[in-house]
Amino acid sequence: MNTSLRVLTVLIAGAILQSSIFTEMRINGMGVELLLLISILSGYHGGPIRGAYVSFWTGLVNDCVVASPLGIHALIYPVIAVAVSNLEERFISEKQIVRAFGIALAVATGVLLTAAVGHIFGEKTFNTNSLPETAIIAGVMTTCFSKPISRIVNWTVSSGMPKEVRAQYAGSSR
Repeated sequence: MNTSLRVLTVLIAGAILQSSIFTEMRINGMGVELLLLISILSGYHGGPIRGAYVSFWTGLVNDCVVASPLGIHALIYPVIAVAVSNLEERFISEKQIVRAFGIALAVATGVLLTAAVGHIFGEKTFNTNSLPETAIIAGVMTTCFSKPISRIVNWTVSSGMPKEVRAQYAGSSR
């Protein structure tokens, strides 16, 4: 199956899950950020370039799902994916708990950056008094779903990559 078709399939499925099942699972008004998780994991498994491409499209899909101006998430998600890709090279031999903390931190950072950019463009979707608490809740909730989503995203973004590159970016070694 073509990589673009795999990415499209995962993004459509992610958008459907994000807007249906995961909107019902909320704690303190915050739910699972599935599309942000897909973006983070695409940088983790696909490297900075492929991760940025997939994350840009993931951000546009997320902008279509949520009520936000088109492009806000598409600005943030590639930055997060490239940062995760560059940081994962430094933490390649770390334990699973450290990687889980990294995913929670990346999700929380994505929520905070999205709120900041949205605020710049006049969006008032988050209560700024509870924003750090909201970001932490989103990070923890989203991390709970990272293991199965990680396998799916790895299958999606590593398609067609040379074996040397795939081994470098979380392919066969994890």
